[in-house]
Amino acid sequence: MPLVIHARNLSKRFVLRHNAGDLKVRALGLVGGAHRSRREAFWALRGVSLRVEAGESLALIGRNGSGKSTLLKLVAGIHRPSSGELLVRRDTQIASMIELGTGFHPELTGQENVFLNASIHGLSRADAARLYPAVVAYSGLQHFMDVPLKTYSSGMQMRLGFAIAAQLQPDALLLDEIFAVGDEDFQKQCVDTVQAFLAAGKTIIFVSHSAAAVQTICRRVCVLERGEIRYDGDVDGGLTEYRRLNAATPNQPLGETPSMSHQVPSEDRAWHRTASGGRWAEEGAWVYDFLRTHGLLPHHYILEVGCGSLGAAVRLLPYMEQSHYWGFEKNNELFVAGVQIELPRAGVAPERGHFVVNDDVDLSSVPHAFDFAIASALIRRLSLNTIARVFIAVVRKLAPSGRFYISWPEIPAGEPPADREPYHYSFDMLARLAELAGGRAEHLSDRSHPRGESLMVITRP
Repeated sequence: MPLVIHARNLSKRFVLRHNAGDLKVRALGLVGGAHRSRREAFWALRGVSLRVEAGESLALIGRNGSGKSTLLKLVAGIHRPSSGELLVRRDTQIASMIELGTGFHPELTGQENVFLNASIHGLSRADAARLYPAVVAYSGLQHFMDVPLKTYSSGMQMRLGFAIAAQLQPDALLLDEIFAVGDEDFQKQCVDTVQAFLAAGKTIIFVSHSAAAVQTICRRVCVLERGEIRYDGDVDGGLTEYRRLNAATPNQPLGETPSMSHQVPSEDRAWHRTASGGRWAEEGAWVYDFLRTHGLLPHHYILEVGCGSLGAAVRLLPYMEQSHYWGFEKNNELFVAGVQIELPRAGVAPERGHFVVNDDVDLSSVPHAFDFAIASALIRRLSLNTIARVFIAVVRKLAPSGRFYISWPEIPAGEPPADREPYHYSFDMLARLAELAGGRAEHLSDRSHPRGESLMVITRP
């Protein structure tokens, strides 16, 4: 097959400016020099050589900060290499979905953004007008095309972006974590489109943390670590190498080599286990036992709100019937650590459940009403405004007899809430938010939570 992309000893260097935006630092630097902002060179890629032929489906995987998205942006022409060469076959049309919002303007309507994005890809207005009906039909956003993009959820933005990319019929399609948002039906539609591209001899380069998505789409994997390619070969071997790297250094800060670390923290001190407040294993076991005590059965539908690094999911997924567990998480890095580190360690397949990851607390893609919902490690991470969004989203998804259990660090009524994590709130504050969301809150006397947090339950009146 003809060569489409050829990277030769490719490197990319960024300059990190520390404190560059601090007005005080800049002012003091002018008079004394001691407080000037500090610059640091960061090599996102080092000496990467890669050949991609027409019709290949290549996955770029690696830990956060490994350089995979940077490599994708170099291919897309968003960045220029610092050294080395990146050659793309002449007349190759490339379409990309690299970041939500790329090629879009939040103040423009969906329709206007279709024309804007098409023009960025080199289409004339007449060509964009011919594509427009197919883009709208593919995205399923017929009723939202005349409203500003800033009102779209992340899932809706992904739908529109992928619909445009699909209708361009490119020679090469670059995808970065497009399955992190969006409902199950649209994800299947995306996969079908990608597979149709491959059947037509087109090229796919796919960045993802999802092993299931990589196995579905790709036939070749490159594992990147600290800007270098550590593995280039078949999918199973690539996923094994990625899991080996994660298991070997799950706690190691990005950019730190093993020789720099004098003591490797224990598993219980891993960053993803402590990020939600600590006691990862105890809290996961508590969630499982608490829900079982309150009547959870395998056939029920359960929503874990703020599933984090899946401390409870490792127990709930094997217990629940297939696809009856749903997890929601705002922090993608926590979720990825759970899928790539904790579930493999426990021998639990993530495909037994479903996960929704976004910043908008958007549960519109979830097709079920839930018998049980629980937030055990989330409220302490959220401001009141975001808690209100959580309550509204979850109460709307509760079955008529459904129950939403919540733990949180409580303060006495009348005291001001904390202004930083971990957030503390009074029951009265949260009860008022629950009422505004259409629910009714009840304070529970149970004090069994591993961190001693208070408990409440929200039901539908």
